[in-house]
Amino acid sequence: MKREKFKVKSSNFNDWNEIFKNPERISVKSFITGYVKINKRGTLNPKHPNAGNIEDESLNVPILVHWIHHHKFGDYLVDAGLDSSYYQNPHGEMKGLFAGLFKKLGLGDTYFQEKNQDIAYHIKKNSIKLNGVFLSHLHSDHMTGARDLPKNIPYVVGMGEKYFEHKPLFYGDYLKGIEVLYEIDFLNAPNMPILGPCADIFGDGSFWAIKTPGHTRGHISFLINCIDGPVLLTTDACFIRLGFEKGIASSSYTDDVEMAQASLNNLVEFKRVYPQVKVCPGHEL
Repeated sequence: MKREKFKVKSSNFNDWNEIFKNPERISVKSFITGYVKINKRGTLNPKHPNAGNIEDESLNVPILVHWIHHHKFGDYLVDAGLDSSYYQNPHGEMKGLFAGLFKKLGLGDTYFQEKNQDIAYHIKKNSIKLNGVFLSHLHSDHMTGARDLPKNIPYVVGMGEKYFEHKPLFYGDYLKGIEVLYEIDFLNAPNMPILGPCADIFGDGSFWAIKTPGHTRGHISFLINCIDGPVLLTTDACFIRLGFEKGIASSSYTDDVEMAQASLNNLVEFKRVYPQVKVCPGHEL
């Protein structure tokens, strides 16, 4: 799979107050495509000063996909969620020499999906004419749905985001058929107040990709400047609302804990300065 730079439109905005005073006709709707079991201890870093006593607790959290509709540029997704294979199998269509062993021993993440909950169903039900997919990062619960999505549209990630397939041992072929993976180069993005490098995707201040590394190297969060108020999609910079309220990033499932905490600190401060922003954590509506 080739990697190419994603062409971000030039932006004339450098002040969030100005941006929020000029919302565009853009909307966001969130879909649940299934659930994944995670541990609260690690979802919230137990070593953080604000953590207190976080005990082991299994949480079944939703796997979200966000539908972005712009009046001019059309329909896009933030993340791809789960495909339909998880309705019958908690491991989906895992392949490879060790796939059977993984399923037998219950290794890896455990997913749950109800009938007609996969991303392809939501696309059809809402008559979405998909123009592209922005993947916050390349963990399986955020991209397996790509197997059921069109391949003749751009798929976009952050610069340097790693894609792991452990062939021939175990793999999912999540991005099979996608010839080019486009990357947002934040080196050329404006340095916005509090949040740092942010890419104005459409060039009109309506849809922003925010560099939030830590959970993964190229992790991205998103801001949608809707008519009825701005919406911040933290994606996995913050898993659950309690993490945002306490200002605690994850320690498990995360590449660089210190960097992940720094990214979350910026998002929390952004919400403090701009309280009108609605916050949607990565795994909680």
